[in-house]
Amino acid sequence: MNILLVDDEQSFLDVMKALLNAAGHSVVLAGDGKAAREVLDLEKVDLIISDIMMPTLDGARFHSYVREFTANSDVPFIFMSGLTDVAQMLDMDPARDFFLSKNSNAEEILKLVDQVSRQGSDASA
Repeated sequence: MNILLVDDEQSFLDVMKALLNAAGHSVVLAGDGKAAREVLDLEKVDLIISDIMMPTLDGARFHSYVREFTANSDVPFIFMSGLTDVAQMLDMDPARDFFLSKNSNAEEILKLVDQVSRQGSDASA
């Protein structure tokens, strides 16, 4: 699975990339929503994992951009944030949008990524 990982914290990007690579996924990194938009112009992705609170273009506005203006409008989207109360304020579609706390352990993260991957392969079958 090709995953776009978006976060303004380089240490978080490094840890998540290592975790996802070890699980067999290809990972493309972006430091904020603006950089992620540029990645989407060049790359096809199967999943987007994005922080919410970021400079330049935050995760909620990036999510809206993906859903409204790109060929990736149906790509599953996992929001990750240290702020759990933000999840209720997001415009999420329960069939393709998910939320995880940044405090989630590796097992929880990989379980959700695997679940999303299986949903995508079921839909294309």
